[in-house]
Amino acid sequence: MLIVEDHGLLGDSLGAALCSEGFEVLRPVTLDVETVLAEAADARPHMALLDFRLDGDATALPMIAPLRDGGASVVMVTGERDRLRLAECVEAGAIGLVDKAVSFDELLEAVRHVARLRTLLSKGERDDLLRLLREARLADGERREPFERLTAREQAVLGALMDGLSAEAIAERDFVSIATIRSQIRAILTKLGVSSQLAAVALARAAEWVPPEG
Repeated sequence: MLIVEDHGLLGDSLGAALCSEGFEVLRPVTLDVETVLAEAADARPHMALLDFRLDGDATALPMIAPLRDGGASVVMVTGERDRLRLAECVEAGAIGLVDKAVSFDELLEAVRHVARLRTLLSKGERDDLLRLLREARLADGERREPFERLTAREQAVLGALMDGLSAEAIAERDFVSIATIRSQIRAILTKLGVSSQLAAVALARAAEWVPPEG
C-alpha cells in the first residue's frame, strides 16, 4: 500500500491503521514525482492512496498513470473540490475518489472496499466525470480557437499588449516600425472580432489564453 499524503498526521494515522489490518505500507518522505515513482517501482504496491494537491503547486496527477500501469489500484484521498481536476484523475486511471472530509472509519472502509473489489466509482459516476471533462475541453477549445488563427508574430504582439506595452513600446522593443506594429494590431482585432486593443486583451484574459514562449 502506497500512501502519498503531505499532511503528516493523516498519513501517519492512516498508515498505522492499515498496518494493523495487515497491509504493508510505503510512505515516501519526499513527494516529488520521480521519487515516488522510483520507490513504487521497487515496491510494486497493489494500491496507491494519493492526495491530489501536494507541496506548493505540485499535484499527484502525473503519478496516476504510471502507478496504474505498474499494477496499482489508485484512489484519490483528497479535499479537492474542483470536479474537473477530479475528472482528470479518473481519466488518468484513478478508480476511486474519497473526500478527506469523511470520517476516518469511512476512509478505512473505502480502502477495504477497493482492496476487495478493485473499484470504488460506479460506472455512472465515472461516465459523468469524463463527460464533464470532455464538455469543458470542447468549450475551452472554442474559446481559444480565434487565437489559433493569429500568426506567430500577431500572437507575440497580443502578448505584449497583455503585458501593458503600447504599440510604440512594442515597435521600439522589437526594432520594427510603428506602422508595422499598427498593421499587426489591426489584423489581431479583425481576427478576434473586436474593435479595440482593450477588448482584445480582455477577450484573451477571459479565454485564459497564454501567448507562446519565444
